Amino acid sequence: MILMKMNLQNYLSFVKTAQCRSFTKAAKLLNYSQASISRMIGDFEKE
Repeated sequence: MILMKMNLQNYLSFVKTAQCRSFTKAAKLLNYSQASISRMIGDFEKE
């Protein structure tokens, strides 16, 4: 269950970043730091 939640967060961060075309804007909208968004997208890419 935890793995599924993390995958969903990674996917959501990827989609929001693509929509905003900005890591910083996506981070603000999702209430994460820019570094967290970068890490989540990196994890998503690895999967």
